Amino acid sequence: MMALSVPRSLLRFRSTALLLLTASLCGCNPIDQRTFDAQAGRPPRTATPALPAPAPKKPAFLQIAGGTPERDYGPAVEKATKLALGRKSNILFIIQGMAPMQQTPEAERQSLQQLTETLVNPVASHVLAAGARPIQLEMKVGSSPTVQNNMVRIYVR
Repeated sequence: MMALSVPRSLLRFRSTALLLLTASLCGCNPIDQRTFDAQAGRPPRTATPALPAPAPKKPAFLQIAGGTPERDYGPAVEKATKLALGRKSNILFIIQGMAPMQQTPEAERQSLQQLTETLVNPVASHVLAAGARPIQLEMKVGSSPTVQNNMVRIYVR
């Protein structure tokens, strides 16, 4: 048998070429899933939800401070109610009574009851006297730490 002899120059050429190819491939990144999507294989990052900006509070249609005599606010409420009904016949009047917060729940209950009897109900009767139907009224009472005196706000929708 004869031994296969390959000239040394050819072996050197092959090894040099192989070395150059290997060296050039070391600088390349192999193609994988991140080639097309940089976030592939990484755990998802949950975005913290941005808090919505508070909606700007619509101003009240009418506002009546506690202690105002009924003879002063009665005609104004009726005139404003007729004006609103003239523009939209099925308008909703939201009558909201606000009282300052009290120290105890019992005192708060009495304050809200007194507000309802002396201010909220008379305002509602003037709205009804101006031509609104009872179904067009929505009445609420509540207490708020930002309010210093009793008041009634009328919103329309």
